[in-house]
Amino acid sequence: MKKQPKTEIISTRVTPEQREIIEEKAYSFYRTPSMYLRDCALDKKIIVVNGVDDAANELRKIGNNLNQLTRAVNSGYLYEVNLTATREELKRIWQSLNLLTQEVR
Repeated sequence: MKKQPKTEIISTRVTPEQREIIEEKAYSFYRTPSMYLRDCALDKKIIVVNGVDDAANELRKIGNNLNQLTRAVNSGYLYEVNLTATREELKRIWQSLNLLTQEVR
C-alpha cells in the first residue's frame, strides 16, 4: 500500500498546560506530537509498553560501538574484533523485548 503524502494542515489552540501534556504523551510514546494526535483522532489503538525506551537506548549505544569498531577495522587500525560481549548483550536485550511484547499480548 502506497503512503499518501500529508499535504493538509489542521491548526488548533490549546493552553500551555494542555500543550505540555500532549507533548509529554507524544514524546513518551511516539516521535512527534503530530503522529500521536493523528492516531488519537483516527481511533488507532495506542499501546504503551514500559521499558521499550531503555532497550532502544541500549541498542543505540551498541550500534554506536559497532560503528566505531567498523571504522577502526576499515581504517586498518584494528585487524581483529571480538564481538562475544556484544553478542551476549544483544541476546539479553532481545530477551527483554520479547518479554515486553508478551506482556502486551
